[in-house]
Amino acid sequence: MDDSDIFPEFEQDNNPLLHQPAPAHASSANSGASAVPGKVTPPSSQTRTTSPSGQALQDSFVDFSSTALVNNSLGLLQKIRRLLAAGPKLSIDVVSSELLAGTKVMVYVIQLSLEKLGGPVIVKRRYLEFKSLRDTLVKLFPTTVVPPIPEKHSLLTYLINSIDSSREVSVVEVRRRQFAKFLQDVVFEELSAQLKECPLFLKFLDPNYELAWENAMHEPPVSLLPQNLLLANPNDPTDQNGLYYLMPRIAGFDINAPDNLPALRKINDDLHKLYGDVSLYNLKETRNGGLKHMTEDFSNIPTELVNFETNFHQNIRVLSEMHKLNNKNVRNLELMIKVLIELGANLNNFSLQIHEMVSVDNNKLSNAVEKFGSTLDSSFLNFEHFLYAHVTPAWEEPITQFIQYYFSALQLIKFYKYKLLQYKLLYKLKFSKVQELASFTYNQQSIQRLKDLDIDSPSIQSAIRRIESKLKLKSSQAGKSWYGLFGGNKTASFTLPDDRSSLHSQASMEASSTLLSGEGSPDRNIQSRIEHIEKELDKLDQLINLFNGDLSKLTSSLEINLQEYQDKMEKKWLTVMLALVKAGTQLFEENLACWREFKSSFGEIDRVDITELINNLGSALSK
Repeated sequence: MDDSDIFPEFEQDNNPLLHQPAPAHASSANSGASAVPGKVTPPSSQTRTTSPSGQALQDSFVDFSSTALVNNSLGLLQKIRRLLAAGPKLSIDVVSSELLAGTKVMVYVIQLSLEKLGGPVIVKRRYLEFKSLRDTLVKLFPTTVVPPIPEKHSLLTYLINSIDSSREVSVVEVRRRQFAKFLQDVVFEELSAQLKECPLFLKFLDPNYELAWENAMHEPPVSLLPQNLLLANPNDPTDQNGLYYLMPRIAGFDINAPDNLPALRKINDDLHKLYGDVSLYNLKETRNGGLKHMTEDFSNIPTELVNFETNFHQNIRVLSEMHKLNNKNVRNLELMIKVLIELGANLNNFSLQIHEMVSVDNNKLSNAVEKFGSTLDSSFLNFEHFLYAHVTPAWEEPITQFIQYYFSALQLIKFYKYKLLQYKLLYKLKFSKVQELASFTYNQQSIQRLKDLDIDSPSIQSAIRRIESKLKLKSSQAGKSWYGLFGGNKTASFTLPDDRSSLHSQASMEASSTLLSGEGSPDRNIQSRIEHIEKELDKLDQLINLFNGDLSKLTSSLEINLQEYQDKMEKKWLTVMLALVKAGTQLFEENLACWREFKSSFGEIDRVDITELINNLGSALSK
């Protein structure tokens, strides 16, 4: 059941602190270059609306004839460009999170700062805006791995968080850190250089677009994207070449949906079989000397890409198991911390009881027990710091992020698979058209031979009528035109073939022709149909040639980008592991120092004095 209509605001902001719908026109802190993180300005200076052309423009008049507004906007945009070009010197972070005044909407405060460029640039963004940014970047750059953001919460998670307020705060803090990591990966990673320079990303960081994000999503380059990413240049989806709109649609395609297609290894085998089919049909085609051989066509998937897919799936399984093991270790650490807290408290209470029961100046036994309890307290503080300052943010969260990273990489491979299926469909349609052309040509020649006999025979006339009726029936069964299947009619779409045995039935669905008119000469209708099929084959040749170049470039880009991505993930993994080892070493060194200090202080106590104190304690207890 879809719960988006039951809790629309939940799905809109995906905000665990959102318990009631926000007003139609909520207030927002005025965030610009001079804003201060964490400081909330009076409601009178805050205006945030869901529609930038609505109440916000009615409440305030702006003199658009003045150049001051334009100059200020251009100056701020130029400053953001200079900040992003500063490299490692730039500081970009999500410094805090806050509720919009008078609402339950959570926003995250982004700050960009560079000392030599003056004051920081501050902008506030909601979860919905982070998500729309990333989803659009995925469409704009289908060969680049876009860094992940926190996943959306389910309705059950919202209900759990609404019961436990401390859990809500924890979720918001985790999101803040992950959003900061997302921005840092986009800005500082070489693999994400295209993302950093994207106009949409610049607008995301521009305070002038804080109230106009809806406008940014309807401006270039976003407005140049087709509704279906398969109907675009895979290397540049904003390319306006009209041929891409003639590409076959594939039912069920969704760039964000799970990958249910066969593995690249299986698709590569099908591609090799397609090469054999091309050679076979080349012998049968009669138009223009035959089909073009696939000597320059795309005919093989590189082994590296096949191995990448296998490795990514294996890494996801390993990381998922590691995530489960880590959750178990975290519970064990929390239990150990709880035991240390209770034991330390009991020892401290016990030392006080000894001191009260044995009235001896400089009660060494009481002091020893107290130091023992203090050492346990120090140990629990060290373990607690290790858990919440290192294990959770620097180990547990990165593992979750790595899993999302690998899913993002598999998303690119899934898009690549769909392009390969499109390629296969194009050739299947061409094979169908070649068969149809051969059939019409053969029947036309048969009719002509019968007419050339010039014999007034009822049998010959009946044969001619039978052939003409058969051609007319084929034309009527063909249904819609090829252009309708490829884009002119949205109700028609391609379906994935189950196996090679369904080639004929699939081809008949994809093959199309205009209806032969019952009026006029049958010979003229047949010739017109043949000319129409030849034009369709010419258009198919153009699409296949276009597809060959795109697939070759797409394959090369994916191969390079995924190799760089894999190298980057290895470095990230090594960095995370070394950081955990370093934090663990520091934990054990601090604990060892505490216990050595306790041991040295305990060694100063005379054993005879301890025996005497224990005897006195026993006497006191007996009384």
